[in-house]
Amino acid sequence: MSTFGFKLVDQQSSHHGAIIDHAIARGHAVEVGLYYGDVATLDLFAARLPQAGIPVNAHTDFHHCVVFNLHERADRLDAHIRQARDLGSAYSIIHAAVAPLTVREFLRPATLDHLVDNLLRAEDICTHHDYRLHLENTFDSIDFHRRLFEQVRRRGLRRIHFCFDIGHAKVWSHDSLAAWMDFMGELDAEGISLHCHLHANHGLMDDHLSLAEVSESARSGGDYDDGYFNPLGYPGAYWAIARRFPQAVNIFEVKSHYAIADIEAVLAAG
Repeated sequence: MSTFGFKLVDQQSSHHGAIIDHAIARGHAVEVGLYYGDVATLDLFAARLPQAGIPVNAHTDFHHCVVFNLHERADRLDAHIRQARDLGSAYSIIHAAVAPLTVREFLRPATLDHLVDNLLRAEDICTHHDYRLHLENTFDSIDFHRRLFEQVRRRGLRRIHFCFDIGHAKVWSHDSLAAWMDFMGELDAEGISLHCHLHANHGLMDDHLSLAEVSESARSGGDYDDGYFNPLGYPGAYWAIARRFPQAVNIFEVKSHYAIADIEAVLAAG
């Protein structure tokens, strides 16, 4: 079974059925973003995914359910987990916040305390459902996540794990891909499960670009050279992550009409 997989979002798309068929036929994982609540799409997921025999995970609605607001919206997380489990999901991805948190040094202890308090709430909910959450890097540095996971370890939180998003790391941190992978290695050694979101981008924003779009941009003069963050290029970076962390699930976040061709191109390049 492949450690690579597809991201599907719960809004209408003519490509969902073909992607699910492809994932089942080839043993690819599927991540379901539960953001929009389209009934027909959710019915399709419910009919196809729970018995598909492939790894399935979900993603919380990051507009409304993040770690920072769980003291007010723990009921949303509980409802999300119930829905996700019905789709066959073993775990979910969650963001720390909807926007960048303060960078003021004197407020960092209070920020950390607030997040840890809400992670304790998340731990209780996940324990009740026999579920886990993977905290995704969004707007913050490795140092922020290292301090947060130190508290996860000290508090004995067994349901809190990590999701690495390669685009977020490139756009919103000063840390290199090699440094992020070393940090993931630290977590892996501590028994923290890893999940990854993979795609290319220009570095100006979180583009979610496929390999086809990278090639098209290069032909038209676009410059993807990034000798600092990712000297390996695409798909070199994807394979470096997959080979270093063979137990991690690696989900490609690209436009649905590129999804099958993208994963096939990555596999062919390996």
